[in-house]
Amino acid sequence: MLFDNSLSLINRTGAYYIARDLCREFVPAHAQVRYWRLGSRAPEGVARKLMARLMMMEIDWLGDRNVCLIGDTNKAGNSRVFLDPLYVLRSRLDETDIVLCHDVGPLTHSGLYDTRTVANYRLAYDKIARARPGIVFVSDWSRCAFKALYGSDFRWLKTISLYVREELFNGVEEPVPGIDGRFFLTVGAFETRKNQIAAIEAFHAGRFHEQGVRYVLCGSRGLGHDRIAEVAQSVPGVVMLNYVADPQLRWLYAKAEAFVLPSLLEGFGMPALEAAYMGLLPIVSADSALVEAVRGICLEVDPHDPQSIAVAMARALANSPGEKAKASRKLRDMALLSTKQRFLSQWRELLSEGAGSKGAPIQAMPVR
Repeated sequence: MLFDNSLSLINRTGAYYIARDLCREFVPAHAQVRYWRLGSRAPEGVARKLMARLMMMEIDWLGDRNVCLIGDTNKAGNSRVFLDPLYVLRSRLDETDIVLCHDVGPLTHSGLYDTRTVANYRLAYDKIARARPGIVFVSDWSRCAFKALYGSDFRWLKTISLYVREELFNGVEEPVPGIDGRFFLTVGAFETRKNQIAAIEAFHAGRFHEQGVRYVLCGSRGLGHDRIAEVAQSVPGVVMLNYVADPQLRWLYAKAEAFVLPSLLEGFGMPALEAAYMGLLPIVSADSALVEAVRGICLEVDPHDPQSIAVAMARALANSPGEKAKASRKLRDMALLSTKQRFLSQWRELLSEGAGSKGAPIQAMPVR
């Protein structure tokens, strides 16, 4: 078995940690790993960034053309596991292979991505549709979105939900300088699809700053950051922190009144699940992967209607201490079910039994 972990050259978001944990579990005892054309060892630092740029140049130039494909040393008949759909473009792809899919956003929400990303992912998904491999989704929401585009005639379509990285929350808390009193919290990259502008407009419309409440947002820079920053600077009480260290992030989750993320697109909804793990009530987009991630224990809003978001924020703020404590316990108990052990166990079962494949099952692997 071969894990294609090329995404780790360029991606340092949640998908990177999922791929890392899968490789740590199954490589080298049960599988090989490759990073693009670099073999089994991935560079770090400046070298990683350089290789990532070269890899993307190759994908942009060659797309899904059947020339100069990456070779592998797999024995005939063994599966490749692609940890992101994009990287099937420069490889052979067969029905016996497996592709991990976080979302089909570049196809269903193309306006949230640059044109090159949309074009590349369209080529990748079309190649997947031709090969009909097994596909693992991180949420039923993403699986349904894929089926609406490509149908269900694949080796299999299976959901294995993600998990809370507990190590993120095990440690000391460190107050963030300048942040005190009550505040709402959003954690996530500053990009258009996260819809922070609508949330900021809701905060302003609800006149929460006049009630002594602030709105704290933190995350990395993404597509749309400058516009989000411009809007944030115009609204009193809004604080953009960009990157914060884990001890400060733990403190923010522990002290906030509610978690706000009316995202336009999420493949799973990890930020909402992390908030739930800390007992923090999520305010999220209705009928989305975010709702699925927290099993419906949340306040659902219309992401296109700031007034709807403002009403939910006011409702969360009005909860009594007893109501908050009850909701916090319920959220925490729910989130504790989403463990890395459960996630890896489901992957182990999938890889051992072939998940009802049309071909021969993958060689069984013992529980570690």
